[in-house]
Amino acid sequence: MKLFIIFLLSLSLFASDYESHSDKHINKELSHLNLTPQQHQEIKLILKTFRSDLKEYRDFKKEIEKQREKLFLKEKLDTQKLNELHTRLDFKAHAIENRLLSKVHALLNHKQRVKFIDYFDDWEVE
Repeated sequence: MKLFIIFLLSLSLFASDYESHSDKHINKELSHLNLTPQQHQEIKLILKTFRSDLKEYRDFKKEIEKQREKLFLKEKLDTQKLNELHTRLDFKAHAIENRLLSKVHALLNHKQRVKFIDYFDDWEVE
């Protein structure tokens, strides 16, 4: 009986994780904005560029991480250089976010922007 209860609890945990992933995925699709066919075509191009930017960012981030590891392995940690690496990484992430948000902002009407803002954090570059 205890095993059965544990099994049911684990299923409910899995289901709640699945729902949150599903919700996030739907919001990233922007389906909640009721885009016009023209907006839908334009957003596809914007997101294609965004995916390309994210790939470039991930490669850049890997390189920064390698440089941070090298700094850490030295006899004395150069925190100034470490800060410079972090700044470069932050700058690149913010530039990508700003490009995306500028394009999306220009595409959406006021009502759609109000709906978009509810999921603003989902579009953060990490």
